[in-house]
Amino acid sequence: MPELPEVESFKRYLDSTSLHQRIAGVEMRDAYVLKGVSARELARRLKGERFESSRRHGKHLFVRTDGDLWLRLHFGMTGSLRYFKRKKQGPRPACAEASAGRHTRLLFVFANAHRLAFEDQRKFGEVGLVADLDEYLRKRGLGPDALDISLSQFRELLRMHRGAVKTILLNQKLIAGIGNIYADEILFHARIHPAAEIGRLGEKTVGKLFRATRYILQKAIEAKADAELLPKSWLLPHRGKGGKCPRCGRKLKSATIGVRTAWFCAHCQKRTS
Repeated sequence: MPELPEVESFKRYLDSTSLHQRIAGVEMRDAYVLKGVSARELARRLKGERFESSRRHGKHLFVRTDGDLWLRLHFGMTGSLRYFKRKKQGPRPACAEASAGRHTRLLFVFANAHRLAFEDQRKFGEVGLVADLDEYLRKRGLGPDALDISLSQFRELLRMHRGAVKTILLNQKLIAGIGNIYADEILFHARIHPAAEIGRLGEKTVGKLFRATRYILQKAIEAKADAELLPKSWLLPHRGKGGKCPRCGRKLKSATIGVRTAWFCAHCQKRTS
């Protein structure tokens, strides 16, 4: 599932490929993806506009048009973006279908004959329009972005809540952007058991958790969220059945915390500290 590092990678990809180009049209392949807007309205309001800038908040990507309208993209479990130029097939007319993948749900067609595809195999993604971005974030109740929150805000947030530390990290209304995989990685790096009660973590440990959060997310962004490029000393390459701790070599454990599966090293990650 795309988490903050993946969505930041999508943002940078969109910025490098799709900004400042006139939108000639929008081709809808599967209207399920639309939320709060019809295919006709989306096409009408975007045609002739340009994507001028983008902003990521947690797992959401927002793209501003030169008409001060925001396109909202949420990638669900398998969403992604792909920019390409349409192909020509022999004597047949040029067509987008020659390059669009079978999981393409929406195509933004640019005047230069290039396309930006919103692809989503599992169909949990969302596309919509937003007039006032800050108001949308308030109404959605999303917490501060995991890379924007300060240490003092982080300490206060943890002080005001109770429960397992992993549950707190995953709560998008408290901190936006962290998902299941990176929560496990952050806790492994900080040497904290995912079921540790947040109220029992000492001040020093909370500081360690904050620094681990920033470090893991930033490093994952630098690696373009590519698991093959992440350090082998991380939990992620070993996470799963039969995996062993890259620190001590002991077999990794799993447990259901809240409704999510957590992977951890029971030897290296302590419940209290």
